[in-house]
Amino acid sequence: MPGTDDIDSPEAFADDLPLTAVFGDHPKTRIVSALLTESEIPTTDFSVSEIARISGVDDDRVADHLDELRSSGIVVETDELDDAATYRLDEDRAVVADVRQLHEDLFEETTGSAE
Repeated sequence: MPGTDDIDSPEAFADDLPLTAVFGDHPKTRIVSALLTESEIPTTDFSVSEIARISGVDDDRVADHLDELRSSGIVVETDELDDAATYRLDEDRAVVADVRQLHEDLFEETTGSAE
Protein backbone atom coordinates (compact mmCIF):
# COMPACT_ATOMS: atom_id res chain seq x y z
CA MET A 1 0.00 0.00 0.00
CA PRO A 2 1.41 3.45 -0.84
CA GLY A 3 2.70 5.38 2.13
CA THR A 4 3.60 2.42 4.25
CA ASP A 5 7.04 1.20 5.16
CA ASP A 6 6.34 -1.96 7.08
CA ILE A 7 9.26 -3.56 8.80
CA ASP A 8 9.41 -7.20 9.64
CA SER A 9 8.72 -6.92 13.34
CA PRO A 10 6.42 -9.17 15.31
CA GLU A 11 5.94 -6.28 17.74
CA ALA A 12 4.49 -3.94 15.09
CA PHE A 13 0.82 -3.84 15.85
CA ALA A 14 -0.44 -0.54 14.44
CA ASP A 15 -2.38 -2.36 11.70
CA ASP A 16 -5.00 -3.57 14.15
CA LEU A 17 -5.66 -0.31 15.97
CA PRO A 18 -8.80 1.83 15.61
CA LEU A 19 -7.12 4.90 14.09
CA THR A 20 -5.40 2.92 11.35
CA ALA A 21 -8.55 0.92 10.70
CA VAL A 22 -10.55 4.11 10.14
CA PHE A 23 -7.97 6.57 8.76
CA GLY A 24 -5.72 4.22 6.84
CA ASP A 25 -2.22 2.92 6.95
CA HIS A 26 -0.30 6.19 6.66
CA PRO A 27 2.96 6.16 8.64
CA LYS A 28 1.89 9.12 10.80
CA THR A 29 -1.34 7.35 11.69
CA ARG A 30 0.60 4.22 12.59
CA ILE A 31 3.05 6.20 14.74
CA VAL A 32 0.34 8.08 16.64
CA SER A 33 -1.70 4.89 17.07
CA ALA A 34 1.27 3.02 18.46
CA LEU A 35 2.17 5.84 20.85
CA LEU A 36 -1.41 6.08 22.07
CA THR A 37 -1.50 2.39 22.81
CA GLU A 38 1.99 2.01 24.22
CA SER A 39 1.98 5.06 26.42
CA GLU A 40 -0.42 3.95 29.11
CA ILE A 41 1.71 6.07 31.37
CA PRO A 42 1.64 9.38 29.47
CA THR A 43 5.27 10.13 30.26
CA THR A 44 6.62 7.02 28.53
CA ASP A 45 9.44 8.10 26.21
CA PHE A 46 10.42 6.20 23.07
CA SER A 47 13.47 6.33 20.84
CA VAL A 48 13.06 6.41 17.06
CA SER A 49 13.96 2.72 16.85
CA GLU A 50 11.39 1.83 19.53
CA ILE A 51 8.70 3.78 17.69
CA ALA A 52 9.70 2.02 14.46
CA ARG A 53 9.44 -1.35 16.17
CA ILE A 54 5.96 -0.79 17.63
CA SER A 55 4.52 1.08 14.64
CA GLY A 56 5.99 -1.00 11.84
CA VAL A 57 7.39 2.09 10.11
CA ASP A 58 11.00 2.28 8.92
CA ASP A 59 13.37 4.22 11.24
CA ASP A 60 14.14 6.90 8.63
CA ARG A 61 10.46 7.51 7.93
CA VAL A 62 9.71 7.63 11.67
CA ALA A 63 12.31 10.38 12.09
CA ASP A 64 10.82 12.37 9.19
CA HIS A 65 7.27 12.03 10.48
CA LEU A 66 8.24 12.81 14.07
CA ASP A 67 9.44 16.22 12.86
CA GLU A 68 6.02 16.85 11.33
CA LEU A 69 4.21 15.56 14.41
CA ARG A 70 6.35 17.81 16.61
CA SER A 71 5.42 20.81 14.45
CA SER A 72 1.75 19.89 14.84
CA GLY A 73 2.02 19.71 18.62
CA ILE A 74 1.22 16.00 18.80
CA VAL A 75 4.67 14.76 19.82
CA VAL A 76 7.35 16.35 21.97
CA GLU A 77 11.05 15.54 22.04
CA THR A 78 12.16 14.64 25.56
CA ASP A 79 15.84 13.62 25.25
CA GLU A 80 15.55 11.15 28.12
CA LEU A 81 18.38 8.94 26.83
CA ASP A 82 21.98 10.16 26.81
CA ASP A 83 22.75 8.75 23.37
CA ALA A 84 19.47 9.28 21.51
CA ALA A 85 16.52 11.62 21.30
CA THR A 86 13.30 10.30 22.77
CA TYR A 87 9.72 11.24 22.06
CA ARG A 88 6.28 11.00 23.59
CA LEU A 89 2.85 12.39 23.03
CA ASP A 90 2.58 16.00 24.19
CA GLU A 91 -0.01 15.42 26.89
CA ASP A 92 -0.09 19.15 27.69
CA ARG A 93 -1.79 19.85 24.36
CA ALA A 94 -5.57 19.73 23.99
CA VAL A 95 -5.20 18.19 20.53
CA VAL A 96 -3.53 15.12 22.07
CA ALA A 97 -6.42 14.74 24.51
CA ASP A 98 -8.80 14.99 21.54
CA VAL A 99 -6.88 12.36 19.55
CA ARG A 100 -6.72 10.10 22.61
CA GLN A 101 -10.50 10.45 23.08
CA LEU A 102 -11.10 9.72 19.39
CA HIS A 103 -8.90 6.63 19.67
CA GLU A 104 -10.89 5.42 22.69
CA ASP A 105 -14.24 6.16 21.04
CA LEU A 106 -13.23 4.30 17.88
CA PHE A 107 -12.01 1.39 19.98
CA GLU A 108 -15.40 1.17 21.68
CA GLU A 109 -17.19 1.38 18.32
CA THR A 110 -15.04 -1.26 16.63
CA THR A 111 -15.15 -3.69 19.54
CA GLY A 112 -18.81 -3.18 20.30
CA SER A 113 -18.05 -2.24 23.90
CA ALA A 114 -19.75 1.18 23.74
CA GLU A 115 -22.27 1.74 26.51
